[in-house]
Amino acid sequence: MLKIPIDEIIKKIKEKTGLDEKVIEKKIDEKVEELSGLVSKEGAAHIVANEFGIQLFKTTESGLQKIKNIVPGLKITSFVARILRIYPPKEFKTKKGNEGKVCSFLVGDDTGRMRVVFWDTNQIKLIEENKISEGDIIKITNCYVKEGLNGIEVHARSSSKIDVNPNIKEAKEIPPLEDLWQLSQRVQIKNITEKGVYEIRGAIVNILENNPFYEICPECRKRVNNNICEEHGEVKPKKSMFLSTIVDDGSDNMRVVFFGKQAEQILGMSAEEAYKLSQEHNNFFYPVQNKKPQILGRELIIEGRVSKNDFSGELEMIARRVVLPNPVIEAKNIIKELES
Repeated sequence: MLKIPIDEIIKKIKEKTGLDEKVIEKKIDEKVEELSGLVSKEGAAHIVANEFGIQLFKTTESGLQKIKNIVPGLKITSFVARILRIYPPKEFKTKKGNEGKVCSFLVGDDTGRMRVVFWDTNQIKLIEENKISEGDIIKITNCYVKEGLNGIEVHARSSSKIDVNPNIKEAKEIPPLEDLWQLSQRVQIKNITEKGVYEIRGAIVNILENNPFYEICPECRKRVNNNICEEHGEVKPKKSMFLSTIVDDGSDNMRVVFFGKQAEQILGMSAEEAYKLSQEHNNFFYPVQNKKPQILGRELIIEGRVSKNDFSGELEMIARRVVLPNPVIEAKNIIKELES
């Protein structure tokens, strides 16, 4: 979250530029409109300050930004972080017929997480040739920042420099991989009032009854209609599934939807196995009904993207990571909260 109040940002811009506050506010409003509401007014203020060359956050001695200080609209940023997850390269074809590849990482430091996107073939080769692995630390310079579907994204340019496991002070200060997975912004459900990425700890108290199965392309795993994939044409689809649940953390409850591997993890069986079982009992919901007694009451740590449901208007979470609570780590978190 952006920690500097907008009034303070406007004050800093005024001090550096001499512009009247009303002029600065107008520029901020224009930036919000320019970005079609993708950023808040505070986020737009950060971008305006950046365009004037005003540094709102301190960088390290080597000019590297912490993830919490990287905001949409930054034209140049450099950072060092640990790779949490590598997503396989994907091929794409533009409307003009041009072909290419794109690859992305999920990276983290002790202040947060973000997605890093690569388009350059030489950079993507590092992944394809296994020269970069999950758990490695990377230092990337000369990137730009934008708001993606799941939050902040840093996009590498062809001129961006990538160093793997650099021998620098900032790299040595980054926590181990296991610890970074536990550093999400943990919140109580009652305090989730707007869209964003959050981590909650709660129990599944209900599973909504519906057909949990849908078909996906075996190549790109995207949803298909009538055996047709938008990217790969006619395919022999595979089964995938989702579970729509209600999760309660003692403060409130929220609808949480698990897709694909997360749904299989909750159910304890693959989508193909569950579908076969549903066909044997002539009931799409049978696999869930059968497992419901073991699932209800199960406590989980869930990280996901919260957005507003188009039909109900209520906030709901799409899970993207699910783990069982680790008693040792949870105890450490409680101690930290008590100390603070």
